[in-house]
Amino acid sequence: MDPSSARRIIGPGPLALPVSSLVVPGIAALLGSLFLARRPGGLVQALPVLLAAVVTVLPAFHSVTVDEPFPQLAAAGSDILVGRETGPPSGVVGRAGLHGIDHRASGDVLLAFGAEGSKVVRLERLDVEPGPDYQVDLVPGSIPDPSGGVRLDHLRGNRGNQNYSVPATAASTVRPVTVLIWCRAFGVLVAAATI
Repeated sequence: MDPSSARRIIGPGPLALPVSSLVVPGIAALLGSLFLARRPGGLVQALPVLLAAVVTVLPAFHSVTVDEPFPQLAAAGSDILVGRETGPPSGVVGRAGLHGIDHRASGDVLLAFGAEGSKVVRLERLDVEPGPDYQVDLVPGSIPDPSGGVRLDHLRGNRGNQNYSVPATAASTVRPVTVLIWCRAFGVLVAAATI
């Protein structure tokens, strides 16, 4: 199932003030543009600084909710799957709570096998502090380090329920694995869940 085919995206939500994402870049952009604007030809020089501020600071004010349906999972009774009497369908092989890394984050992360043997990472009840250039990676082991993982996609929204296909080459059956949300623009870890 194509996760983008049935998702609902709800645009800008209430403004958030994530101090860690705004203070340093915001002050630097403001001071830089004021300094450059006073010099001859400074307005032309200030434009790239202001553009950089728009790209890096404004996303921290923009909240996006993406609500995708639960993916179709593998049939119950498969020898590689862990069945559950309550909760999600039997194709779910692992679940963990998402915790922030110097950022506000909450929700659940599920690892599941899809109906055709595909692997899926599902973020449920996701609520992450907004920011620029967030990526979702699947990393082997319990250490949140994006350099050893597989990029699943960019984070489509900082709130809601989202599905991310895991490439067939990813070693997600070796446990533990960590689902990592990180900011590629600043190289900063945002949230993680180890399954």
